[in-house]
Amino acid sequence: MRRLPLFLACLAMLPAAASAAGSAYPDHPITIVVSSPAGSTPDTGTRAIAQSMARVLGQPVVVENRPGANGQIAAQEVLKNPADGYTILVAAGSTMAINPHIYPNQAVNVLRDLAAVGKIYSTDFFLIVRSDSGIESMAALVARARQKPGALVAANSGPGSAAQLATEVLKDRTGTDIYQVPFNGSPAAALGVAAGNADMLIETQAVTEPFVSSGKVRRLATTGRERNPAYPDIPTMAQAGIPGMEISSWGGVFARTQVPRDRIEKLNAAMNQALGEPGVRKVLLGAGLAPGGGSSGAFQEEWQAQSRLWAEVVARSPGLTNH
Repeated sequence: MRRLPLFLACLAMLPAAASAAGSAYPDHPITIVVSSPAGSTPDTGTRAIAQSMARVLGQPVVVENRPGANGQIAAQEVLKNPADGYTILVAAGSTMAINPHIYPNQAVNVLRDLAAVGKIYSTDFFLIVRSDSGIESMAALVARARQKPGALVAANSGPGSAAQLATEVLKDRTGTDIYQVPFNGSPAAALGVAAGNADMLIETQAVTEPFVSSGKVRRLATTGRERNPAYPDIPTMAQAGIPGMEISSWGGVFARTQVPRDRIEKLNAAMNQALGEPGVRKVLLGAGLAPGGGSSGAFQEEWQAQSRLWAEVVARSPGLTNH
């Protein structure tokens, strides 16, 4: 009989203990592994929110860059750690939605092994040409590509890049033959157009802006669903007569699929709070990035939808696949 009071006392303590366990996360530093180098767009977005997230979560947030192998090095680093929400990934859309279809035999299947936490930023692409090219509209560019198939040279930032795939979409939508040349990264690709080593490039605002400002290249259209407020005179691809080219680049936070849902939502809430801070928004907007935010579920759906788009593009261009 004496055991009954002790049992009841322990039972009464259970709700408090469960509550304490549920509120314990995080109780030590969180590491964000970035799949691209310092100074890259995903790195800029990560460092913009890291300090604010740390204040919200009450624990340090450490940023580590692990570039290489099409994002596999960073993804492997996350997956070798426990699924407890203390080691998470930041990667760009090209890593998460394009590379799985370009490199189907990668060690990590990001579409299977990772889950969306939230979107940090998004940015539209612009199609640029040399200012002295004589091409002043998308109609003129398409006409030239049809007149001389294979003669128009498009720069891109490397195999599997969003620039390469966006150009493939353009070729498909317009029925043109445009020759692609990979450069060592986005800035080099933009410089290639400005220097006359390529005729065109589809890239982000941040990459193209210095060359547009110098007067060496001009923008013809944006791949955004709407005109960019900073460049209201530049039409969307749809407005320029090429529908089905609504393509954006983004950077997001991801965690192992086995991370408990309440921890993913806590990370998402901290990220959203950080993205609402004026200082964070100023950094992102200054880099040509539209602050993200929203629910983890909405970002998961956007990621999967973009993955399906790129899968269709790759399927129509077998030469892109690297086994």
